[in-house]
Amino acid sequence: AVVSTQSRSGTFFFFGFDFGWGKISSNLYTSYLFAALGKVFSFIITIPAGYLLGRKKSVQFFLVLGVISFLLAMPNLNISENCTLEFAACLVGSIVTSSAYAINYLYTSELAPTSHRGTVMSLSSSCARLGSFSGIYATLLYDVTDRKVPLALFAGMTMTYVVAVSFLADTTGKSIPETPHDVEILAGKKKYQSVERG
Repeated sequence: AVVSTQSRSGTFFFFGFDFGWGKISSNLYTSYLFAALGKVFSFIITIPAGYLLGRKKSVQFFLVLGVISFLLAMPNLNISENCTLEFAACLVGSIVTSSAYAINYLYTSELAPTSHRGTVMSLSSSCARLGSFSGIYATLLYDVTDRKVPLALFAGMTMTYVVAVSFLADTTGKSIPETPHDVEILAGKKKYQSVERG
C-alpha cells in the first residue's frame, strides 16, 4: 500500500507538470525547454543525493523541497519582466519531484524481495498509471479555479508522499532481500531476526 502510494503520487507530479507548463508561463516553448532541462538536471542530481543521503532520506529531502516550492509558487510576485515566482518555484518543484520519482524506482525494487519483485514492480507501475492520468487532469484546474488550488493539491499530495516514505525501511548499504522473511529483518522487526545455522 505504501509503495503504491509512492508510485501514484510520484507520477501525479511528474505528468502533472509535464502537461501543465503551458498554464504556468505565457511562453509555451520556453516553458517546455526549461522543463526538459530541469528533467535532465533532476536525473543527474539523484546520483550524488542517493549516495550522500541514502535512498529514504534523499526521497524525503526532495519531497520537502517540493512542498516548499509549491507553497512559494502561490503568491503573485514578478521576479523580472518575463519571470514570475510561480514559474521559478514550479520549475524547482518539477526538478525535485522528478528526482524523488527517479529514486523511487530504485528504492521500490530494493524494498521488494527477489521472490516478489516482479509483482511489486508491476503493482507499483499500475498505481503509477493512475497517478499519471490524474496528474494531467489536475492541471486543468488552472482553467477553472484559482491557480492556488492545483498548487495546494500538489503540496498536499507531496506531504502524503513524505509521510508514506517515512514508514519504509532504508535500504542504503544493505543487501537486497531475497525472501519476505528478509524484508521483515530489513524492517528491523525483532521477532524475525535470523538465527545462525550450524
